[in-house]
Amino acid sequence: MENPDDTVYSQAQARLRASIDINMPGLTVSSEINGVLSRQLSAPMVVEFVRSLSQSGSDSDSGRSSEANPSDREDILHNWSGIKTIARNDQVHHPTTVTEIAELIKHAQSKVHVIGSGLSYESLMSLALDDDDAVLLSLTNFHGLVSTTDTTATFAAATTVDEVVQTLGKMDRMMPCSLGVIGIQTLAGAISTGTHGQGLLQSDYASIVKSLKVVLPNGDVQTVTADNTVLPLSAFVTSLGTLSVILEVEIQTKPRRIFYCRKLALPYSEFLQRYPEWNHAYEYVKVWWFPETSLCQVWLVEEATLSQAAEFLATDRSAPLKVSSLSDSMNVTVEKYLKAMSHDTKASSSSDQPQFKTVRRFAEATDLVGYHEQILCKGIPAPQVNCEIAVPFEKFQAATEALQRWSKLQPGRIHYPFIYRAAGKSSAWLSPANAGPVVWIGFLVYVAEDGSVRSDGMETMQKLQQILLDFDGLPHWGKHFMDSYFEFSELLPNFEQFLQLRRQLDPKNKLLSSFLKRIFL
Repeated sequence: MENPDDTVYSQAQARLRASIDINMPGLTVSSEINGVLSRQLSAPMVVEFVRSLSQSGSDSDSGRSSEANPSDREDILHNWSGIKTIARNDQVHHPTTVTEIAELIKHAQSKVHVIGSGLSYESLMSLALDDDDAVLLSLTNFHGLVSTTDTTATFAAATTVDEVVQTLGKMDRMMPCSLGVIGIQTLAGAISTGTHGQGLLQSDYASIVKSLKVVLPNGDVQTVTADNTVLPLSAFVTSLGTLSVILEVEIQTKPRRIFYCRKLALPYSEFLQRYPEWNHAYEYVKVWWFPETSLCQVWLVEEATLSQAAEFLATDRSAPLKVSSLSDSMNVTVEKYLKAMSHDTKASSSSDQPQFKTVRRFAEATDLVGYHEQILCKGIPAPQVNCEIAVPFEKFQAATEALQRWSKLQPGRIHYPFIYRAAGKSSAWLSPANAGPVVWIGFLVYVAEDGSVRSDGMETMQKLQQILLDFDGLPHWGKHFMDSYFEFSELLPNFEQFLQLRRQLDPKNKLLSSFLKRIFL
């Protein structure tokens, strides 16, 4: 049975393939607006910035050349959504051998960045369009299963999470962590940006890594393991491409299991009180809080009972088994959010655009039994400005109460509910969970088809980050964030040690983007 989201999911995959294969058309006016997003400007500055683009066509932060406005050019690589500028097509290299990568990096005269699925905040990887020596590596030729043991599997860097899950599933194995919502991201990209799922009893993709095969900035090919004190695995797993180019990722695996997901609609007050309890009792917990109606959708996921598993295994297993009747408890809330989003994104609330399908799914609340990817990894990629901030687990309630106070004063400012996902302590030095368990709080505004956001959209994204700063908040590295806001050196125990290692390995800053220079230099 086909999953109803697969059409939209396939469309996103098609956009991704088109982008990575460098077959995208030239930019449109929407890309000018998106340049504003990449610079994290507040709404009042949008008009002024677009005006400046029409006058000079320059923007140092987003890598725009003064020679021509990118909207007039047909040689530009976009991110997966086809909106954001990454590089010129002729700056992209598709190496086929390790030696080719090593030589390219060793003799590079300018920047060397890596693009995976193009899903991350584009400032991490973007090149200056007027830099003829800069290189963007696409590792699409480094793909698929490399080797296995009884408890591990090694994959080439550009293998997507979806493909990892499918390959392991054929062996009756699974990844020993909660999956994130998007499966089209590459495995190397997911660990490099600190991508995570949900559940206090696990952490992130990076924490299941056993070893990495990498190319260092000097061209050396090395294997990085947990017992390597010179090249610590904990530094490399989440390093945003600033320490090396990852070639292969060895991950832990475990026997495949079947899960039961119970979905509840509960008031905000119960969520605030019981969220810590749920995270200690259930393997995976995810909550969406809709501040406009003070209602929450709660997912509590645990291993299925023997009878539940048997019932699922008796099906063709192509989709999760629905084991409860459809609940309409979220319908009023969903309609309220769809109406507001329709106004802001200039599209009908009955549209089949990804953002509307995403919100509409909350009205389809049924309990499920299935494999963990069928329950947890079915996100629908949609153009958006997406932020996610981690706060220490013990500060979850105070941080949420602060967000509630803001929401009461500023109703209707976000298109999507606040998303809550806990994670246990991470082994990765740059993970916000390196110091201990955290709660990730996500929020977003959707981007309209013309590339615009609601007039106060960027201001809202910035204000919510500022609120969470007071609770020792730290950002998700792969999503939109204001780098100047956060105290990385104070809140990440190994941050200074990471800086020292990065300087030692890459003294010429070949792998450091203009955006990341502001953090790591």
